[in-house]
Amino acid sequence: MTTKNITPRVDIVGSFLPPEELELAIEQKKQGVITEDELHAVEDRVIDRLIDREIEAGLTIVTDGEMRRKSWDRDFWEGFEGMKRDRIDTGNVFQDDVMRHDLLRFEGRIAFNPSHPFFEKFTHMLGLAGSRAAVRQDIPSPGELYMRIMLSSNGEPGKIYESPETLLDDIVEAYRATIAELYRLGCRHIQLDSSVWGRLSDPDFERTLLLGGMDPDVITETLLTLINRSVADRPADLEIILSIAADETRIPRWGDQRELRHLIRMLENIDVDGFLMPFDLTHPEHAEVLSHLPAGKRAILGLVDGSLPGLENVDDIVEVVKVAERHVDPAYISISPTCGFKVRDRERQGLNYETQWTKINLLEQAVARLAAE
Repeated sequence: MTTKNITPRVDIVGSFLPPEELELAIEQKKQGVITEDELHAVEDRVIDRLIDREIEAGLTIVTDGEMRRKSWDRDFWEGFEGMKRDRIDTGNVFQDDVMRHDLLRFEGRIAFNPSHPFFEKFTHMLGLAGSRAAVRQDIPSPGELYMRIMLSSNGEPGKIYESPETLLDDIVEAYRATIAELYRLGCRHIQLDSSVWGRLSDPDFERTLLLGGMDPDVITETLLTLINRSVADRPADLEIILSIAADETRIPRWGDQRELRHLIRMLENIDVDGFLMPFDLTHPEHAEVLSHLPAGKRAILGLVDGSLPGLENVDDIVEVVKVAERHVDPAYISISPTCGFKVRDRERQGLNYETQWTKINLLEQAVARLAAE
Protein backbone atom coordinates (compact mmCIF):
# COMPACT_ATOMS: atom_id res chain seq x y z
CA MET A 1 0.00 0.00 0.00
CA THR A 2 1.25 3.49 -0.74
CA THR A 3 -0.18 6.78 0.39
CA LYS A 4 2.05 9.69 -0.61
CA ASN A 5 3.30 12.20 1.95
CA ILE A 6 1.82 10.28 4.91
CA THR A 7 4.04 9.40 7.87
CA PRO A 8 3.14 7.66 11.15
CA ARG A 9 2.22 9.64 14.22
CA VAL A 10 3.89 8.94 17.56
CA ASP A 11 1.64 7.39 20.18
CA ILE A 12 2.05 6.06 23.72
CA VAL A 13 0.71 3.06 25.58
CA GLY A 14 -0.51 5.28 28.40
CA SER A 15 1.40 5.03 31.65
CA PHE A 16 4.42 7.12 32.66
CA LEU A 17 6.89 6.71 35.48
CA PRO A 18 6.05 9.09 38.34
CA PRO A 19 8.53 11.85 39.17
CA GLU A 20 10.34 11.76 42.51
CA GLU A 21 7.91 14.32 43.96
CA LEU A 22 4.99 11.90 43.59
CA GLU A 23 6.94 8.83 44.69
CA LEU A 24 7.90 10.70 47.87
CA ALA A 25 4.30 11.80 48.49
CA ILE A 26 3.03 8.23 48.07
CA GLU A 27 5.53 7.01 50.64
CA GLN A 28 4.65 9.84 53.03
CA LYS A 29 0.97 8.93 52.72
CA LYS A 30 1.77 5.31 53.61
CA GLN A 31 3.63 6.53 56.70
CA GLY A 32 0.84 8.88 57.73
CA VAL A 33 2.95 12.00 57.21
CA ILE A 34 0.48 13.55 54.74
CA THR A 35 -3.25 13.14 54.21
CA GLU A 36 -5.15 11.71 51.25
CA ASP A 37 -6.11 15.23 50.17
CA GLU A 38 -2.47 16.34 50.26
CA LEU A 39 -1.47 13.36 48.13
CA HIS A 40 -4.28 14.18 45.71
CA ALA A 41 -2.94 17.74 45.38
CA VAL A 42 0.50 16.40 44.47
CA GLU A 43 -1.08 14.08 41.89
CA ASP A 44 -2.90 17.05 40.38
CA ARG A 45 0.33 19.04 40.01
CA VAL A 46 2.19 16.08 38.52
CA ILE A 47 -0.55 15.33 35.99
CA ASP A 48 -0.77 19.01 35.03
CA ARG A 49 2.96 19.09 34.24
CA LEU A 50 2.82 15.69 32.55
CA ILE A 51 0.15 16.74 30.07
CA ASP A 52 2.11 19.91 29.27
CA ARG A 53 5.20 17.83 28.60
CA GLU A 54 3.33 15.28 26.48
CA ILE A 55 2.12 18.09 24.27
CA GLU A 56 5.60 19.64 24.15
CA ALA A 57 6.93 16.24 23.05
CA GLY A 58 4.63 16.35 20.05
CA LEU A 59 1.97 13.90 21.19
CA THR A 60 -1.47 14.67 19.77
CA ILE A 61 -3.32 12.25 22.08
CA VAL A 62 -2.37 12.43 25.76
CA THR A 63 -3.12 10.52 28.97
CA ASP A 64 -2.75 11.23 32.69
CA GLY A 65 0.08 8.69 32.82
CA GLU A 66 -2.01 6.54 35.21
CA MET A 67 -0.38 8.58 37.97
CA ARG A 68 -3.26 7.99 40.38
CA ARG A 69 -3.37 4.22 39.89
CA LYS A 70 -1.91 1.61 42.18
CA SER A 71 -2.85 -1.14 39.73
CA TRP A 72 -3.38 -0.82 35.96
CA ASP A 73 -6.48 -3.03 36.06
CA ARG A 74 -7.93 -3.48 39.56
CA ASP A 75 -8.25 0.24 40.26
CA PHE A 76 -10.71 0.45 37.37
CA TRP A 77 -12.63 -2.71 38.25
CA GLU A 78 -13.06 -1.64 41.86
CA GLY A 79 -14.99 1.33 40.53
CA PHE A 80 -17.79 -1.00 39.44
CA GLU A 81 -20.64 -1.83 41.77
CA GLY A 82 -20.23 -5.22 43.44
CA MET A 83 -16.42 -5.37 43.45
CA LYS A 84 -13.72 -4.91 46.07
CA ARG A 85 -10.11 -5.96 46.71
CA ASP A 86 -8.77 -8.31 49.38
CA ARG A 87 -5.41 -9.87 50.13
CA ILE A 88 -4.77 -13.61 49.79
CA ASP A 89 -1.80 -15.86 50.56
CA THR A 90 -2.35 -19.04 48.53
CA GLY A 91 -1.96 -19.82 44.85
CA ASN A 92 -3.68 -22.04 42.36
CA VAL A 93 -2.88 -23.70 39.07
CA PHE A 94 -3.45 -20.54 37.04
CA GLN A 95 -1.37 -18.03 38.99
CA ASP A 96 1.95 -16.79 37.64
CA ASP A 97 2.97 -15.67 41.13
CA VAL A 98 2.02 -17.88 44.03
CA MET A 99 3.21 -15.28 46.52
CA ARG A 100 0.87 -12.90 48.37
CA HIS A 101 -1.05 -10.59 46.02
CA ASP A 102 -4.33 -8.78 45.60
CA LEU A 103 -7.42 -10.67 44.47
CA LEU A 104 -10.76 -9.24 43.41
CA ARG A 105 -13.68 -10.05 45.67
CA PHE A 106 -17.39 -9.56 45.05
CA GLU A 107 -20.11 -8.04 47.20
CA GLY A 108 -22.76 -8.63 44.55
CA ARG A 109 -23.10 -8.70 40.79
CA ILE A 110 -20.83 -6.53 38.64
CA ALA A 111 -22.71 -3.39 37.60
CA PHE A 112 -22.19 0.12 36.28
CA ASN A 113 -21.38 2.74 38.89
CA PRO A 114 -22.51 6.28 37.93
CA SER A 115 -19.99 7.59 40.47
CA HIS A 116 -17.05 5.59 39.11
CA PRO A 117 -13.90 7.48 40.17
CA PHE A 118 -12.48 7.36 36.65
CA PHE A 119 -15.12 9.83 35.49
CA GLU A 120 -13.75 12.58 37.71
CA LYS A 121 -10.19 11.67 36.71
CA PHE A 122 -11.07 11.93 33.04
CA THR A 123 -12.80 15.32 33.32
CA HIS A 124 -9.78 16.66 35.25
CA MET A 125 -7.47 15.47 32.46
CA LEU A 126 -9.77 16.88 29.76
CA GLY A 127 -9.76 20.28 31.42
CA LEU A 128 -5.97 20.33 31.55
CA ALA A 129 -5.54 19.43 27.89
CA GLY A 130 -8.20 21.85 26.65
CA SER A 131 -7.98 22.35 22.91
CA ARG A 132 -4.26 21.59 22.79
CA ALA A 133 -4.57 17.80 22.40
CA ALA A 134 -7.08 14.97 22.41
CA VAL A 135 -7.38 12.94 25.61
CA ARG A 136 -7.42 9.16 25.78
CA GLN A 137 -8.79 7.06 28.62
CA ASP A 138 -7.02 3.75 29.19
CA ILE A 139 -9.00 0.96 30.85
CA PRO A 140 -8.47 -2.79 31.15
CA SER A 141 -10.28 -4.85 28.54
CA PRO A 142 -13.55 -6.56 29.53
CA GLY A 143 -11.89 -9.78 28.42
CA GLU A 144 -9.16 -9.16 30.98
CA LEU A 145 -11.75 -9.02 33.77
CA TYR A 146 -13.42 -12.21 32.56
CA MET A 147 -10.09 -14.05 32.42
CA ARG A 148 -9.06 -12.78 35.85
CA ILE A 149 -12.24 -14.27 37.27
CA MET A 150 -11.78 -17.55 35.40
CA LEU A 151 -8.15 -17.91 36.44
CA SER A 152 -8.90 -17.04 40.07
CA SER A 153 -11.67 -19.64 40.23
CA ASN A 154 -9.86 -22.44 38.39
CA GLY A 155 -12.35 -22.13 35.57
CA GLU A 156 -15.41 -22.30 37.83
CA PRO A 157 -16.66 -18.72 38.29
CA GLY A 158 -19.49 -19.90 40.54
CA LYS A 159 -16.90 -20.40 43.27
CA ILE A 160 -16.40 -16.63 43.59
CA TYR A 161 -19.28 -15.02 41.67
CA GLU A 162 -22.85 -15.31 42.88
CA SER A 163 -24.42 -15.35 39.41
CA PRO A 164 -22.08 -17.23 37.04
CA GLU A 165 -24.85 -17.66 34.47
CA THR A 166 -25.03 -13.87 34.02
CA LEU A 167 -21.30 -13.13 34.37
CA LEU A 168 -20.73 -12.28 30.71
CA ASP A 169 -23.89 -10.16 30.52
CA ASP A 170 -22.94 -8.33 33.72
CA ILE A 171 -19.46 -7.48 32.42
CA VAL A 172 -20.86 -6.34 29.07
CA GLU A 173 -23.48 -4.06 30.59
CA ALA A 174 -21.03 -2.52 33.09
CA TYR A 175 -18.54 -1.75 30.32
CA ARG A 176 -21.12 -0.50 27.83
CA ALA A 177 -22.59 1.94 30.35
CA THR A 178 -19.14 3.09 31.50
CA ILE A 179 -17.97 3.70 27.93
CA ALA A 180 -21.20 5.57 27.19
CA GLU A 181 -20.67 7.84 30.21
CA LEU A 182 -17.05 8.54 29.26
CA TYR A 183 -18.28 9.53 25.81
CA ARG A 184 -20.91 11.82 27.33
CA LEU A 185 -18.15 13.49 29.34
CA GLY A 186 -16.21 14.21 26.15
CA CYS A 187 -14.01 11.15 25.67
CA ARG A 188 -13.37 10.25 22.01
CA HIS A 189 -10.43 7.89 22.46
CA ILE A 190 -10.52 4.77 24.63
CA GLN A 191 -7.83 2.12 24.88
CA LEU A 192 -8.69 -1.37 26.15
CA ASP A 193 -5.56 -2.90 27.70
CA SER A 194 -5.17 -6.66 27.53
CA SER A 195 -2.46 -9.16 28.41
CA VAL A 196 -4.43 -12.33 27.75
CA TRP A 197 -4.22 -12.24 23.94
CA GLY A 198 -0.44 -12.18 23.98
CA ARG A 199 -0.38 -15.00 26.51
CA LEU A 200 -2.73 -17.13 24.41
CA SER A 201 0.03 -17.31 21.81
CA ASP A 202 2.29 -18.95 24.41
CA PRO A 203 2.14 -22.79 24.46
CA ASP A 204 2.99 -22.82 28.16
CA PHE A 205 -0.08 -20.71 28.95
CA GLU A 206 -2.23 -22.95 26.78
CA ARG A 207 -1.04 -25.97 28.73
CA THR A 208 -1.81 -24.17 31.98
CA LEU A 209 -5.38 -23.54 30.82
CA LEU A 210 -5.79 -27.14 29.72
CA LEU A 211 -4.56 -28.38 33.11
CA GLY A 212 -7.43 -26.47 34.67
CA GLY A 213 -9.98 -27.91 32.26
CA MET A 214 -10.29 -24.78 30.08
CA ASP A 215 -10.25 -25.04 26.28
CA PRO A 216 -8.12 -22.19 24.82
CA ASP A 217 -10.19 -22.14 21.63
CA VAL A 218 -13.40 -21.74 23.62
CA ILE A 219 -11.74 -18.97 25.63
CA THR A 220 -10.80 -17.20 22.38
CA GLU A 221 -14.37 -17.28 21.08
CA THR A 222 -15.73 -16.12 24.43
CA LEU A 223 -13.33 -13.18 24.53
CA LEU A 224 -14.21 -12.21 20.96
CA THR A 225 -17.91 -12.16 21.77
CA LEU A 226 -17.39 -10.35 25.07
CA ILE A 227 -15.32 -7.52 23.60
CA ASN A 228 -17.52 -7.10 20.53
CA ARG A 229 -20.67 -6.92 22.65
CA SER A 230 -19.04 -4.42 25.00
CA VAL A 231 -18.21 -1.95 22.20
CA ALA A 232 -21.20 -2.59 19.92
CA ASP A 233 -23.26 0.38 18.68
CA ARG A 234 -20.70 2.92 19.88
CA PRO A 235 -20.77 6.41 18.37
CA ALA A 236 -18.99 6.75 15.04
CA ASP A 237 -16.57 9.36 16.41
CA LEU A 238 -15.44 7.21 19.36
CA GLU A 239 -12.14 5.48 18.57
CA ILE A 240 -11.49 2.27 20.51
CA ILE A 241 -8.05 0.65 20.42
CA LEU A 242 -7.16 -2.78 21.81
CA SER A 243 -3.67 -2.97 23.27
CA ILE A 244 -2.15 -6.43 22.99
CA ALA A 245 0.69 -7.70 25.12
CA ALA A 246 1.80 -10.70 27.10
CA ASP A 247 3.35 -8.59 29.85
CA GLU A 248 5.86 -5.76 30.13
CA THR A 249 8.81 -7.85 28.96
CA ARG A 250 7.30 -10.49 26.63
CA ILE A 251 6.19 -9.83 23.07
CA PRO A 252 3.60 -12.07 21.39
CA ARG A 253 4.99 -14.78 19.14
CA TRP A 254 4.15 -13.07 15.85
CA GLY A 255 6.68 -15.11 13.91
CA ASP A 256 5.40 -18.61 14.65
CA GLN A 257 2.40 -19.40 12.47
CA ARG A 258 1.60 -22.50 14.52
CA GLU A 259 0.98 -20.36 17.59
CA LEU A 260 -0.88 -17.48 15.98
CA ARG A 261 -4.38 -18.90 15.62
CA HIS A 262 -5.77 -16.99 18.62
CA LEU A 263 -4.12 -13.70 17.62
CA ILE A 264 -5.19 -14.02 13.99
CA ARG A 265 -8.78 -14.66 15.09
CA MET A 266 -8.52 -11.50 17.16
CA LEU A 267 -7.10 -9.31 14.40
CA GLU A 268 -9.65 -10.50 11.88
CA ASN A 269 -12.76 -10.45 14.07
CA ILE A 270 -12.61 -8.01 16.98
CA ASP A 271 -14.70 -4.92 16.21
CA VAL A 272 -12.33 -2.20 17.39
CA ASP A 273 -10.80 0.64 15.40
CA GLY A 274 -7.22 -0.47 15.79
CA PHE A 275 -4.65 -2.54 17.64
CA LEU A 276 -1.56 -1.60 19.63
CA MET A 277 0.91 -4.40 18.91
CA PRO A 278 4.47 -4.70 20.28
CA PHE A 279 7.15 -6.05 17.94
CA ASP A 280 10.75 -7.22 18.26
CA LEU A 281 13.02 -4.94 16.21
CA THR A 282 15.37 -7.84 15.51
CA HIS A 283 12.61 -9.51 13.50
CA PRO A 284 11.08 -6.90 11.18
CA GLU A 285 9.51 -9.70 9.14
CA HIS A 286 7.10 -10.35 12.03
CA ALA A 287 5.17 -7.25 10.94
CA GLU A 288 3.89 -9.44 8.09
CA VAL A 289 1.19 -10.52 10.56
CA LEU A 290 -0.51 -7.23 9.70
CA SER A 291 -1.69 -8.91 6.51
CA HIS A 292 -4.52 -10.22 8.72
CA LEU A 293 -5.59 -6.71 9.74
CA PRO A 294 -8.80 -5.63 7.95
CA ALA A 295 -8.58 -2.52 5.80
CA GLY A 296 -9.31 0.70 7.66
CA LYS A 297 -8.04 -0.55 11.03
CA ARG A 298 -5.28 1.40 12.75
CA ALA A 299 -1.99 -0.37 13.55
CA ILE A 300 -0.02 1.11 16.43
CA LEU A 301 3.39 -0.56 16.33
CA GLY A 302 5.23 -0.88 19.66
CA LEU A 303 8.86 -0.48 18.59
CA VAL A 304 10.88 0.82 21.55
CA ASP A 305 11.07 -1.05 24.84
CA GLY A 306 9.18 0.88 27.51
CA SER A 307 10.70 -1.19 30.33
CA LEU A 308 14.44 -0.75 29.62
CA PRO A 309 16.66 2.34 29.35
CA GLY A 310 18.77 1.29 26.36
CA LEU A 311 18.05 3.16 23.14
CA GLU A 312 16.97 1.39 19.99
CA ASN A 313 18.33 2.12 16.50
CA VAL A 314 16.26 4.48 14.38
CA ASP A 315 17.09 2.48 11.25
CA ASP A 316 15.59 -0.64 12.84
CA ILE A 317 12.38 1.24 13.69
CA VAL A 318 12.09 2.52 10.14
CA GLU A 319 12.60 -0.97 8.72
CA VAL A 320 9.68 -2.41 10.68
CA VAL A 321 7.44 0.45 9.61
CA LYS A 322 8.31 -0.21 5.98
CA VAL A 323 7.31 -3.86 6.36
CA ALA A 324 4.04 -2.77 7.98
CA GLU A 325 3.33 -0.39 5.09
CA ARG A 326 3.12 -3.38 2.74
CA HIS A 327 -0.12 -4.32 4.47
CA VAL A 328 -1.48 -1.18 6.15
CA ASP A 329 -2.08 2.24 4.62
CA PRO A 330 0.52 4.58 6.18
CA ALA A 331 -2.32 6.89 7.15
CA TYR A 332 -3.41 4.19 9.62
CA ILE A 333 0.00 3.50 11.17
CA SER A 334 1.35 4.90 14.43
CA ILE A 335 4.50 3.98 16.35
CA SER A 336 4.83 3.76 20.12
CA PRO A 337 6.70 2.12 22.98
CA THR A 338 6.07 -1.60 23.45
CA CYS A 339 4.45 -1.06 26.84
CA GLY A 340 3.64 1.66 29.35
CA PHE A 341 6.59 3.20 31.17
CA LYS A 342 5.13 2.56 34.62
CA VAL A 343 6.56 -0.93 34.96
CA ARG A 344 7.15 -2.97 38.10
CA ASP A 345 10.33 -1.96 39.95
CA ARG A 346 11.98 -5.32 39.47
CA GLU A 347 11.70 -4.84 35.70
CA ARG A 348 12.69 -1.20 35.54
CA GLN A 349 16.45 -1.92 35.38
CA GLY A 350 17.60 1.68 35.19
CA LEU A 351 14.62 3.29 33.47
CA ASN A 352 14.02 6.72 34.96
CA TYR A 353 11.69 9.68 34.51
CA GLU A 354 13.80 11.37 31.84
CA THR A 355 14.52 8.17 29.89
CA GLN A 356 10.89 7.81 28.90
CA TRP A 357 11.00 11.17 27.14
CA THR A 358 14.19 10.14 25.36
CA LYS A 359 12.30 7.08 24.09
CA ILE A 360 9.48 9.25 22.75
CA ASN A 361 12.02 11.54 21.09
CA LEU A 362 13.57 8.49 19.44
CA LEU A 363 10.19 7.67 17.89
CA GLU A 364 9.91 11.28 16.66
CA GLN A 365 13.32 10.87 15.01
CA ALA A 366 12.05 7.77 13.22
CA VAL A 367 9.01 9.69 11.96
CA ALA A 368 11.29 12.45 10.68
CA ARG A 369 13.45 9.86 8.89
CA LEU A 370 10.39 8.33 7.23
CA ALA A 371 9.19 11.77 6.15
CA ALA A 372 12.55 12.54 4.56
CA GLU A 373 12.69 9.34 2.49
